[in-house]
Parts: sequence; structure tokens; C-alpha cells
Amino acid sequence: KIYLLFGAAKLTDERKGASFLKKACSYLQKRDYKRKNDIEILLMGNASQEILNYFPYKVHSLGYLSGDENIVWAYRAADVFVIPSLEDNLPNTIMEAMASGTPCVGFETGGIPEMIDHKINGYLAKYKDANDLALGIQWILENSEALNLSEACVKKVKENYEESVVAQKYISLYKSLLS
Repeated sequence: KIYLLFGAAKLTDERKGASFLKKACSYLQKRDYKRKNDIEILLMGNASQEILNYFPYKVHSLGYLSGDENIVWAYRAADVFVIPSLEDNLPNTIMEAMASGTPCVGFETGGIPEMIDHKINGYLAKYKDANDLALGIQWILENSEALNLSEACVKKVKENYEESVVAQKYISLYKSLLS
């Protein structure tokens, strides 16, 4: 099986882009992709019955996950984390997915382009372009260098988002303000 992970506190919130993921899945079904029938969707967050029947693929609701072990398990179970958000500043979900070695696909909006390096640790799709979102998902799934993608994800998090790195950036900022 191939698992696409989509997560949000409220999955039906329009700003989280479920409708674009649905369209992207429909595009994937029409593409010449050998394993398109192996795709299933993992939902992390509040999944109403409405959203469980929303996508053209089989859906598994993981519900709200707590505890680092459960959250890491969900990200590692996924082949790709899809974040079709229409507005987001610096989503923790991308950081969590990448720290788990899971490549991400998202729109070029808000802080997402700061986190996803196009075709290095994931794929940045044109804003509100479900077809490009589908291309990104397919690109990751067909990437023969999947291990390199995974390693690039972990590297990005270690170099930019580890507590010690962020703390050092704050210290540098404070020092520059005092100078």
C-alpha cells in the first residue's frame, strides 16, 4: 500500500485544503501511474463521517494522536505528507513529518516554501493548483531516490528547527539589537 497522510485539528476547515487534496486524488486516478490503485489516505485529526467518505481512495482515520511515539508512527507510516493548506505560517506538521523522514507536498503559500525545498525534501505546488499537487504526490511516489528525500527531510529539520539552532538564532538577534 501507499499511504498519503493529511492532518489538521479540523480536517473540514476550508483553509486546510481538503477539497484540493480530493481533486489531486482524482487527478492521480486518471494518471498513468502504475500503483495508483494501491493508494490509501491516512487522516490525522478530527475526521467526521462526511470526510471519511469524501476522498476517492480508501480512508483510515487515525483520530487525534497524542504521545510522541504515536505521532512519529503516523508520520513514518506515510509515504508522503500532503499539506494543501491555503494559508499557514510555519506548520508544525511539516516539521514533524520531515523530522520523521517523510517528504511533504504543499502549496507555495505562507511559510510552507521556507520549509519545503522543491524537489529536494518535498514538492511545492503552485497555489490552489490541484493538478500540480497531484504531480507533486506522484513525483515523490515515483522518486527512485526516496532515501535521499528522507535524509534531506531530516537534515532540513536538524539544520533549521532543532531547539539549539533556534535558540542560537534568538541569541544572535538579541545581541544585534543590543549593539
